[in-house]
Amino acid sequence: MNKYLISPLLLTIFIQGCGGSSSSIPEKPVEPVEYSFSLTSQLINDCGISSAFTKVELLLQDDTWQTIASYKPDENGVISFVTTNEFINYTLVAENQQGNEAQGLNVVSFYQASSDTPAHYQAQFDDLIDNDTSCECVTQDLNLDHAPLETLASVTSSSHFDSWRVINSENTLFEGVQVCRTIDGDWPLHSFSVEGLAFNQKLIAAGNFLDLNVEANIEGVWSLFAKLHATPYGLTPPYQEVSSEQLIKGAKHFSTQVAEGEQSLLVFDNHIHTSENYYQSQASVTFELSGSIFGTAVSKTKHQVISTIAEVSLDVMAGQYKPAFNEPYFDEIKEDGSYDYSAISGYPMAIINFTFRATDPKTGLPMPAKWTFYGPEKGLLAISAPLTGYDDIIDIKTSKKSQDVQLIKSKMANNYSDYIKYYQANSALDRTNDFVKDMTAAELRLKFN
Repeated sequence: MNKYLISPLLLTIFIQGCGGSSSSIPEKPVEPVEYSFSLTSQLINDCGISSAFTKVELLLQDDTWQTIASYKPDENGVISFVTTNEFINYTLVAENQQGNEAQGLNVVSFYQASSDTPAHYQAQFDDLIDNDTSCECVTQDLNLDHAPLETLASVTSSSHFDSWRVINSENTLFEGVQVCRTIDGDWPLHSFSVEGLAFNQKLIAAGNFLDLNVEANIEGVWSLFAKLHATPYGLTPPYQEVSSEQLIKGAKHFSTQVAEGEQSLLVFDNHIHTSENYYQSQASVTFELSGSIFGTAVSKTKHQVISTIAEVSLDVMAGQYKPAFNEPYFDEIKEDGSYDYSAISGYPMAIINFTFRATDPKTGLPMPAKWTFYGPEKGLLAISAPLTGYDDIIDIKTSKKSQDVQLIKSKMANNYSDYIKYYQANSALDRTNDFVKDMTAAELRLKFN
């Protein structure tokens, strides 16, 4: 036997005797990763200035939508907290008020939202909007002088206006046009257009941009000459219902649409803002669903393309087959709040919206209330659990006016996490984001008796 050889057994004993066992070394504790979540809640006034909106509460929830903690915003409308979870479930409960309606609730829930993605909430509460201290607004009529039209089919403007009427074949009056700017700031860009049949029975469209720094104000009426003329673009067969508009500096201009079967669409493609313009086009197919046991039911397929090139944006084609919703029962949502829309495959995200016949518990009067849920194609709705602090207004048994379901697919993303990051960060939906530049959707709209 070689005196320099040691058996494996003896070697093991020797190492253990010398304290060489790895089991005797204490493991270093793993430090938990912390994520700083923040959400900014804001109102936007008529001239685009943001202000803090504080009539909102965030409920942090577990996988069964039970409330873990609740948070209120600071004076800047910011809700923030630290969590060790990379993805969280939360529900925003915001006071909401629109036009002449009574005050109500807008509830928004996000499933597995990203903890380190800054979130935004754009509130609507018309009675709290401050236009007096920061905005200068002007309201008056506008006369659009355009090419002769035998029949006027439609009018559009990027500004708000009350109504319109035909003066004669070459003049159309936009009544009650309202434009606003920040005090001492520049007037925003506004456009006006008309579309109709010329006397040669050719469909034409004419329009222009209003420059308030140049155009004269004559007897309380702006006068604008429609020097821009739209170009007809051929559509792709089979000819579907198509709408199109232009996005310039975040505002929508020159909205137009054609019915199913029309072979071309008119687009203003040559103006001074063309270089900064996005064309947003959408094709859709509508399916009337029969035999609903609830009330009325309609489903749609949609395809949206946004591009700086008009031809590219108009290359849209919605799905031609009826989505496989479970007609006539539409029971994809169960009584316990679980749901499953996986039969309509290929859509990573479901956006489910309810409007309720709610009652204000303090006054006993009707209260406007809606709840929007962002989640995967199947799962458990946030409404399945009590809405802590508000369950006397809304719960899973509250009578519903309507239920809208949108199943979303973006060409840019396959993972649900990409979808939820976009929607939690873009409450105003940034239309120039790559995520929305090529999207398809399947929709179901139910109105209950």
